[in-house]
Amino acid sequence: MDYALPRAADLPSFTTALSEVPANSHPLGFRPGSEGGTTPALAVTINAIVDALAEFGVTHVEMPATPSRIWQAIATAKTRPGSDDLGPTNTVPTRP
Repeated sequence: MDYALPRAADLPSFTTALSEVPANSHPLGFRPGSEGGTTPALAVTINAIVDALAEFGVTHVEMPATPSRIWQAIATAKTRPGSDDLGPTNTVPTRP
């Protein structure tokens, strides 16, 4: 190997403590967990939509990406200067 991965002995010791505070928003005091893993999915989904619509000149779609917002983004991109009504292939830049 080119480098060694840190091991438990290489890290400083620390103490953990539990802080059990019931949530006021749930009748049984439960607190939600595991949302951290799903948070990036929102950005990934919106970026995929914008990437798929890039040939139409779309550069941004507001969340939540409802069908009406997607249609509005396409319509807005068509009205920008330099766009025309001949189709999406006319908005794709060509390499010199």
